[in-house]
Amino acid sequence: MKAYKDYLEKQQYSITTIESYILQAEKFTEWVAKQGLKINLFRYKEAIQYVNYLQKTHTNPKTINHKLTATKHYFNYLINSNEITTNPFTALKVQGEKKNRLLHNLLSSDELEDLYYSYETETDKHPRRILANKRNKVIIGLLVYQGLTTSDLKRLELEHLELYKGKIYIPRGNIGNRRTLELKPWQVLEFIEYIGEVRPKLLPTNNQDLQLVFIASQNRLTDTVANIIKKLKKINHKIINIHQIRASVIVNWLNQYNLRKVQILAGHKYISTTERYVQEDLRQLQEIVNLYHPLS
Repeated sequence: MKAYKDYLEKQQYSITTIESYILQAEKFTEWVAKQGLKINLFRYKEAIQYVNYLQKTHTNPKTINHKLTATKHYFNYLINSNEITTNPFTALKVQGEKKNRLLHNLLSSDELEDLYYSYETETDKHPRRILANKRNKVIIGLLVYQGLTTSDLKRLELEHLELYKGKIYIPRGNIGNRRTLELKPWQVLEFIEYIGEVRPKLLPTNNQDLQLVFIASQNRLTDTVANIIKKLKKINHKIINIHQIRASVIVNWLNQYNLRKVQILAGHKYISTTERYVQEDLRQLQEIVNLYHPLS
């Protein structure tokens, strides 16, 4: 730990703080070894597993957060030493009970994908409703794979589609940042059919030059999304609303990518917004952790 001590001294921490951080780093590395884990492969799932361990051995959130802060500094040192590239502890902080939780009843990536594949487009024999269902399936894809909001959907125009590249551009809104997102290959196929065959038939006769991607009755896309959610509830009873779907997508991203990348994918203007998805419900994330890394 001598190199770590030198690093902390350069950061101008007090002697007491340095001793505390080194002690915590030693305890952390001992725990990692006992669990058979590798620090260079540490991600959010493993970090939350460690949080769960701390919660079992300590009852005071302040104590747990102190240990998490110390561990975060240790990972910053490892990044500085070019031993690792990301710090999974950056956003972790144990808080008390919250009245309004951001994350509730989250869906796994498989459950999200099932919503897309289980949505039938041709069971209703009415021609107009078949067209609407095909439009809705394209929308569902953007909800479960790209985590778009209703506002995002409303801003989309034909010029924002880059189907030949398999990408879609999401313009800046009052809340969300602009970003370019990749489409799944099967989304591209659905999109091509929608733009080429379905959308022209949904266009109002008095406004054939309309540039909006999604055509809704009386241009009320909010009502369209609400109806889609009702149908998705029949596929999976856990479905609550579009916010729950988006939160699920973002949390699944956090288990694959670092915080900065998720911030960009989600269109968050501030990284603190992205951090809330980690901070506000660690217990929800713990269920995901246990699925892949059951504690002995």
